[in-house]
Amino acid sequence: MPLHAGVVALFDGDAPALGELLERVRTRLALVPRYRRSVVTVPFGQGRPRWAEDPAFSLEHHVRATALPGGAGENELMALASHLLERPLERARPLWELWLVESLAGGRFALIAKTHAALIDGDGNRDLLAVLFDGGGAPAVPGRSPGPPPPALALLLEALAERATSPREAFESARLLGGRAREELRWRELDLLERLGAPPASRLNTRSGSHRRFAFLDAGLKGARRAKERLGGTLNDVILTAVAGALGRYLDEHGEDTDGLLLRALVPLADAGSGRLLASYAPLPVGIEDPRRRHAEISRALDGLRASGRARAASELLDAEGLAAASVLARAARLTASHHAFNVAIANVPGPQTPLRLLGHELRAVYPALPLVRNQALSIAVVSYAGRLCFGLLADYDAVGDLERLAALLKESLRELPKAPLKRPR
Repeated sequence: MPLHAGVVALFDGDAPALGELLERVRTRLALVPRYRRSVVTVPFGQGRPRWAEDPAFSLEHHVRATALPGGAGENELMALASHLLERPLERARPLWELWLVESLAGGRFALIAKTHAALIDGDGNRDLLAVLFDGGGAPAVPGRSPGPPPPALALLLEALAERATSPREAFESARLLGGRAREELRWRELDLLERLGAPPASRLNTRSGSHRRFAFLDAGLKGARRAKERLGGTLNDVILTAVAGALGRYLDEHGEDTDGLLLRALVPLADAGSGRLLASYAPLPVGIEDPRRRHAEISRALDGLRASGRARAASELLDAEGLAAASVLARAARLTASHHAFNVAIANVPGPQTPLRLLGHELRAVYPALPLVRNQALSIAVVSYAGRLCFGLLADYDAVGDLERLAALLKESLRELPKAPLKRPR
């Protein structure tokens, strides 16, 4: 399964020349040095894969331009994003791509960014898209050529030396060679399911294929904040309430019995001690039509985590002055890949409320894409930016053939929340 996060960024104005974009990327790569590195493997599986400078690195392999037919709108952009997001990244090169999409209707253009989950350094929050915007004050990349890749023999000797000086590494390597790592992982997963319980059966958990559908939508942040004031809890609770309402109506329309159905969402939160993302679970009471009751159940379930002080908002991981959506999504993707006891993954990434510009063009919206994993047919991510909530829905092509209908239901659900009654109806 492709494990790259994606971002579709929509800008005002005519697209800059590809050469101009290439030059901006070239002058900012020093801030994200891993974007020049590729993965190299240790011979005979005697160690973990390593990062090494790509000796054949070329920006032209990663930054490319494409154009839609004249007057193409958002539907055509979503179709193009679906096609690009379903394509795996080339493993022999640094694991990222940036596509310039020209000639959108209304005098706009877009960037579509893909970043593999392994590329983002867990100790920092910077990704390439975040450092490209105007005003970054970044230094130019030093004029040097990457050295040759490390020889296979050197990698092998380094791994063997590491094993000799670290008993844990020796033990890990022995398990890998003996084929026991996969078996242990399977038992850990079974143990988790035994303690947590398998998620309820749903059309959202059919085995995913290789093709994708992508849809996006906008909602006003003011409306969501009004809903938060009326209902209490957090903005994340409001978003989960809206998603649960939309999923309930969608499943009803497809003949699923939602009466009493409680789906389970994987919701990444930040660990208060280490700052790393935690895999938290939230109930989605999709069978409850009343938005206030739906919200109360979700908020009550998450209050325990918040009260304990162990988890905090993902916004505390971010640079308040920049856009770090891709980096947080990449880390969230690693969580979804290692957990399977959920129906749908939902990532909420707060972003800057001051508009950003790229090469003089204002960023109007940024739509995130959280990758799918095995037996997952839908993921939902949202970035708050400049007074808007920007939702991105990524789905398996066959399992969710009418993703645009789900997006419309989500928009309806978001609109109804600010009007929710202050008192619980009798």
